Amino acid sequence: MCGIVGVVFADPLRPPSPATEAALARAVDVMSHRGPDGEGRVSATGMAFGHRRLSIIDLASGGQPMRYQQGRYVITFNGEIYNYRQLRDTLLGLGHEFATASDTEVVLAAYAQWGEAMPARLRGIFAFAIWDSVDRRAFLARDHLGVKPLLYLERAGESLAFGSDLKSLLVLGGDRLGIDPEALSDYLAAGYPQSNRTIVREVRRLEPAQFLVYERGRARIGSYWDLAECYRAPRIQGRLPELALAFEEKFADSVRAQMVSDVPVGAFLSGGLDSSSVVAQMRRRQPGELFTFSMGFAEKTFSELDHAREVAHHFGTRHVEDVASPDPVDWADFAWRIGEPLGDTSLIPTFLVSGLARQHVKVVLSGDGADECLAGYDTYVADKLHGAYRWVPSLLHRHLITPLAALLPHSGQKVGLDYKIRQFVRFGQAAFPRAHFGWRELFDAEERLQLGTEPAHAPWAHVEATMGELAGASRLDQTLYSDTKTWLANDILTKVDRATMAVGLEARVPFLDPDLVEFCARLPVEAKMKGFSRKRVLRTTATKDLPKSILERPKSGFNAPVSRWLRGSLGGTLEDLVGRTKLIDGRSPRLRQLIQEHGSGLRDHGFKLWSLTALLLWEREVWDRTAGTTAVGGA
Repeated sequence: MCGIVGVVFADPLRPPSPATEAALARAVDVMSHRGPDGEGRVSATGMAFGHRRLSIIDLASGGQPMRYQQGRYVITFNGEIYNYRQLRDTLLGLGHEFATASDTEVVLAAYAQWGEAMPARLRGIFAFAIWDSVDRRAFLARDHLGVKPLLYLERAGESLAFGSDLKSLLVLGGDRLGIDPEALSDYLAAGYPQSNRTIVREVRRLEPAQFLVYERGRARIGSYWDLAECYRAPRIQGRLPELALAFEEKFADSVRAQMVSDVPVGAFLSGGLDSSSVVAQMRRRQPGELFTFSMGFAEKTFSELDHAREVAHHFGTRHVEDVASPDPVDWADFAWRIGEPLGDTSLIPTFLVSGLARQHVKVVLSGDGADECLAGYDTYVADKLHGAYRWVPSLLHRHLITPLAALLPHSGQKVGLDYKIRQFVRFGQAAFPRAHFGWRELFDAEERLQLGTEPAHAPWAHVEATMGELAGASRLDQTLYSDTKTWLANDILTKVDRATMAVGLEARVPFLDPDLVEFCARLPVEAKMKGFSRKRVLRTTATKDLPKSILERPKSGFNAPVSRWLRGSLGGTLEDLVGRTKLIDGRSPRLRQLIQEHGSGLRDHGFKLWSLTALLLWEREVWDRTAGTTAVGGA
């Protein structure tokens, strides 16, 4: 797992200038945390590529950027290809030769053989750019579900810059960059930008399963895999026990494939169904020492350490845990390493447990993705209740239920029942796509306007559009598909990548193997959720492996006690940030009200205020330190 960056010029005969070389060197340097084991740069007519390496496979000879076929092809690659050995055997049979044992060289040979059709053959997590010096063409691609990031910055008629880390693009973009007001509105509403946006107007994300061809100043984007087609395919037939056996076979194969490594592989373990199921499969394949890692909090309602210990003891793992302090990180360093704003409070414990794991291993498996594939979130229960609640008379909703919900005391839990009830009542009579987005919404439209963001923008519209791509499907499948394309790609997987790579740790996600995702998409709805019972096929599979106490545990998110932290030193940090920000209106009466109410304990605005803190930390530590400081000459 690594960090990549580069520039391709619109004029394929243009050599990199000294300014380009200097900018590329800094762009590589600002993401050094992604690859602490080495760095490399390659410059030639028409291009300049850079790389930071975290050595996982072929430790001795897998350095990058890598050349192939007498230097015709050059690649900078981030990720792991789990089926590279099978592809290598196929390519050897087709006449290709290899100088290394790395998966990187296999990707190069596969592109030389199959061109744009190559990414569909890859089983893994990846983001890469390949330069063809004969055809003068660059080819970029991102993995099926968007586990690994790939950002790009196109200057019409000049160049295409790309990278793993937003900081690198800020360095390459120089002073011709600005904040995207619609992405800012998205962020305040949801904690992350929607679609292919980033917080920076000129920088975009290549979306999951997309490739980009850049040739003589023109960019063309296409897709090599379509999740919607998986949901439209004929349903897999069978009773739940039969479906569970078929699911287990694919899940076990995914875990086996993702344990391929030349360094030890461990696992994140919360003690929940998903991470425990991953550990169960790993234990079957690794009878010796197996590391598992957990992070807890002094605030008991936020800590899952007891559950994690139970699972670790059950499987005999070498379990490593820690308890976060009330002021757990250097917030300035944290913001710099994460590199872009993300309003998800679980980013903090993910960062902490990643640092813990990195002391022992370079690779971990995580349970992310199961909730989106198999209907694990409480929001899917809210979706079911929504249809009935819309029949409640509007006068009763407005004048009785809404005021009563506002009076509910804060429970002090991660995402307590009081919070869920308030969110449900707040959006319970909205149209369905708006309501589904609303279950997780932070600042509403009026608040965003008061903070000075785009008044005409509707952040939830993208969710409605993705649901519309499965018109005619069941409501559950529409929401699972939409959540995979939006919430999973732009929040959950972004969080995992940024938190793990901030400390040079690789995270793999067995539930998001494309073959397993396709299988889950084709399952009957009842195998995922029936009544209010969720993830039924996984729960059935896990019955023989996990203790009953773990199987019967309610869903519990991996959140941090930011509400309490914001009443301590983190609150002081926010006050300082608000006093200097240019991104929002720091003098907004509504903002002052939120801070005062939270600080006094009158209301709990922890989720909102953390999202603001993350945004303004990014502004101070990343935007102000990198934007406009360097630029590629003429790019």
